[in-house]
Amino acid sequence: MNFLQDWEINHYKKIIKKLKKVGIELTTSNIPLIIKETSFKTRSKKNKDECPYYKLRYSCHPKIKDLNCFLCACPNYESNRLQGGCKINSKLGKYHHHRNLPKEKVWDCSDCTINHTVKEVEKYLKNHLEELNI
Repeated sequence: MNFLQDWEINHYKKIIKKLKKVGIELTTSNIPLIIKETSFKTRSKKNKDECPYYKLRYSCHPKIKDLNCFLCACPNYESNRLQGGCKINSKLGKYHHHRNLPKEKVWDCSDCTINHTVKEVEKYLKNHLEELNI
């Protein structure tokens, strides 16, 4: 497992743990609550130390009005590759180059809006609640 995969797994574990801590189970009837609790607006108030953007109160995806952080670890991100990538070849992503990164580059999808809107998170949750509960 590489560091991208490790980060992805830990992201979901943290989110699910936080939801359960406030009494929100991963059920279909709780999807509206899950979406509200994982919104950038809510998470940036309650979890300031979990993300540098929360401290800044500035979104990592500024083009999305109601950014939701549940899918911060995007299901379309190729975390199995050290430099990342996009499984759906989104034209909105690009490689970020830096000499200290693996292979001197990593996939940057900060301009992408796929999977971070309320509608997309709702659709994802409806299709993946069972596997997220494992």
